[in-house]
Amino acid sequence: MGGSTNDDSSIIGPDGTKRIYYNDVWRSTDGAIWQLVTEQAGWSARPWHHCEVLDTQVLCFGAFGLIENPIDQWRTTEGGGWELLTGAPWNVADHTEVKYDFDSIVVETDGVPVVLTFGGDRETFDFSDPDNWLRVDDDVWRFGPPTG
Repeated sequence: MGGSTNDDSSIIGPDGTKRIYYNDVWRSTDGAIWQLVTEQAGWSARPWHHCEVLDTQVLCFGAFGLIENPIDQWRTTEGGGWELLTGAPWNVADHTEVKYDFDSIVVETDGVPVVLTFGGDRETFDFSDPDNWLRVDDDVWRFGPPTG
């Protein structure tokens, strides 16, 4: 789901091909044969977000954006139709607090699936901000089942 190409100027060179973000969704039953579910999900194209399965739904949140990281979170039960959820992950108030490049896992607590996130990066690549490089976290967050 989603992602990007041409991200690393150290690989493609400083004058290389423009970075491209995606918001496509694919599915596979065996990991070898893939079927396109949609070329454009409801959420904006983005890389470095996470999607986790909670019971019968997929929850997607967090992401990298050039200057502004996306603050929204979405869910689906089949990959084609996406619902924007109210609230924001990590209880963030604005795009400077949204994480990317974090780890996440689903665990059950008292029979209820929850998402745990670990660490993350909140850099916005606004190179005029001298503190931008300091926005790297080592915290742990817990999300309960999402509601609309």
